Amino acid sequence: MTITRILLVRHGATEWNTHKRAQGHADIALTDEGISQALHAAGELSETDIAAVYSSDLKRAYDTAMVIAKDHGVEVTVDRDFREIDQGEWEGLTVDEIRAGWPDLWGPARHFNARPGGETPHQVRKRSLEALERAVKAHPDSTIVVVSHGGTIRWLSAEALGYDDRRSARIRGLGNGGIVCVSGRLEDGVLMLGDHQRWDGATPDLDDPND
Repeated sequence: MTITRILLVRHGATEWNTHKRAQGHADIALTDEGISQALHAAGELSETDIAAVYSSDLKRAYDTAMVIAKDHGVEVTVDRDFREIDQGEWEGLTVDEIRAGWPDLWGPARHFNARPGGETPHQVRKRSLEALERAVKAHPDSTIVVVSHGGTIRWLSAEALGYDDRRSARIRGLGNGGIVCVSGRLEDGVLMLGDHQRWDGATPDLDDPND
């Protein structure tokens, strides 16, 4: 049985990250800080033999992926199924505005409930797993990079940890430019994830999931 090593990288920061606005499918560019974070992630991966780099089609992820791919002489393969959750009515709003308007859906609840007018975490998990399955089939017994988004990486991490959507609320958020490693293998054509490891050395779960 072949195993693909998958390095999940969160894109560098944007202005909306700085101001804590829900980005979703909004196509926001990296800030100077975000570019620095992309360069740092590329440096962290510089000694790793990478067979392929995949990315969400959103600019903040693609531009981060391009920095990483350049160091390894590979092209970036774009797959929109690695996009962030569709934030629906929340897109462009600050955390304070969302908390005030939808108090029952903020806090841990946002990790397992639908965005008003947007996607559910389960939908994001399903589409991103389908994209990851395609990547693993294309690169058996190799190491690949997938540049994606905070929410999407959370629910892929939940899959690797064996957590359902509700328990995914316990997962420690990944900072911009952060890296998580998981293993992927196909069993009877079905993608199985495991061996979750954060490169920052932090535990996968928060002590207080409300942080």
